[in-house]
Amino acid sequence: MKRGGREVYIASVGLTKVDLTGKVFGSVFDLFRDAYERAIDGIKPPAFDALQIGIMDSEEFENRANIAAKIADRLHLVGVPAVRSETASSTGAAAFHEACFKIRAGAADTVLVLAGERMKTVATAEATRIMSKTVDPVERRFGFTMPALIALITQAFMEERKIRGPDVADVLSRLMHRAHHFGADNPLAAFAEKPEPLEAYFDESRNLPVATPLMRKDCSPVCDGAAAIILTAAPQAVRVAGLGSATDTSSLLDRQELTRLDATRRAAAFAYYGAGISDIRAVEGLVAEVHDAFNSLLAINMVDIGLFDADDAVSALIGPKRGSESAQDPYANPLTGPQGQIPVNLSGGLKARGHPVGGTGLFQIAELYLQLMGRFPNPRAQVKDAKVGLAHSIGGPGNNVYVTLIENRQNRREIAAHLSEPPRYAASPDQRSAPPAKLHGRRAKIEAATTIYVTSGAPGPIHVALLSVGDRRVFAKLDAPAEPGKDAATALAGHPARFLVKDDGDHYFQLVRDRWDVPSLFRSIWDRVTK
Repeated sequence: MKRGGREVYIASVGLTKVDLTGKVFGSVFDLFRDAYERAIDGIKPPAFDALQIGIMDSEEFENRANIAAKIADRLHLVGVPAVRSETASSTGAAAFHEACFKIRAGAADTVLVLAGERMKTVATAEATRIMSKTVDPVERRFGFTMPALIALITQAFMEERKIRGPDVADVLSRLMHRAHHFGADNPLAAFAEKPEPLEAYFDESRNLPVATPLMRKDCSPVCDGAAAIILTAAPQAVRVAGLGSATDTSSLLDRQELTRLDATRRAAAFAYYGAGISDIRAVEGLVAEVHDAFNSLLAINMVDIGLFDADDAVSALIGPKRGSESAQDPYANPLTGPQGQIPVNLSGGLKARGHPVGGTGLFQIAELYLQLMGRFPNPRAQVKDAKVGLAHSIGGPGNNVYVTLIENRQNRREIAAHLSEPPRYAASPDQRSAPPAKLHGRRAKIEAATTIYVTSGAPGPIHVALLSVGDRRVFAKLDAPAEPGKDAATALAGHPARFLVKDDGDHYFQLVRDRWDVPSLFRSIWDRVTK
């Protein structure tokens, strides 16, 4: 990371085992101490110039504020400046970047980065409520949670790929199988020794719906875990090559595209520029850890990072053959397996390694360091001749994203001539024109829809759609009672509708007649989604 300052190196890392029980760590201080002690195991602890703490929601999960100073105290580092970073679920990566900036600027020579979360202090329903606070208030009003928003993006991405009907569940089940195949062999993973066969995805008694098309087994678990990384200006085996970060609008309504996350694309462009990389696919010895808090996000994010084209991403992960009773062995995948062209999420990813929200971004970077050092916890997933690690971490619904590149110290490259000018941030156009009340009665088109079963407030299921009304996007609920066991959402994309604003200010939509009569259309939809 030579451009603009001093080089930054990784001296050591420490990772806790990700815990699903809530019984391993007695306090957040025990959690962070465990990661710290693993990082200094076998080395003399250096004199730290700064302590960078990453934790997403200590006020809610721990009932503690001013957490950075308290962690410094409990680790016997009193006197060391301690600052907390928080960018939702990309917090761990944000803490790492801030620490790098301090060293690059000459404000510090050695920085301890600690990031993690102890989420099992509360029940799953309460954890859902806490994390839903990252969702824009406009969206929360309609019952949206993080998985429900990602469900909308998933619906649009799958429709664009013409993956429809039973094929969607087939793809998601194979992504689940892939994640858990690697996670089961990772001794630090939440689901160590717990593979998931394809048939487990179709067990309706255990794999309950969350938000169409996402099921419980598509979602990362509530868990505890922490990571530690010691950064230094003194040369080490692994250096920080590129850092990139970017934001996007809080609400999906204000984004130009629904099938991609532009903040990832911007963050990746800055990271590649910093590392002097003109084509990420051409980098030799590349291994990646990509944010997949939900199964479907892995393919979407790989496209945004530039690892694969949109029409190739799904098959790159699960193989070209679908619809059979068996799944491809992820270890043998020639594209994304350990010996593939671009190995991806060999830890099991957020889905199977676990997603302790404040720590995940730092976990990824530490795991990539272990890959480059030939010390990956799962020897079967160790990439031979790994040279460059790419970590991608999302905060919120894709609106606070970090991309990090680390590489072996001796791995240098010539800076491409066309990279002499850095990428630029550009203000996004304001998508909000006419207020919703003035759109009452207007004809609309359904871009994507989901049935939300697990909400942060009102009980589900709720049928919600994202509508295009002229040059405006709005959310609206189906103006019909939700029938138990009936999920119309998957069949609604592309249908014309009418947008309504009722006296209470709530937004609704009705399917327009055109040449169909509404009752017949509904019966057709019910038939399609319940066969």
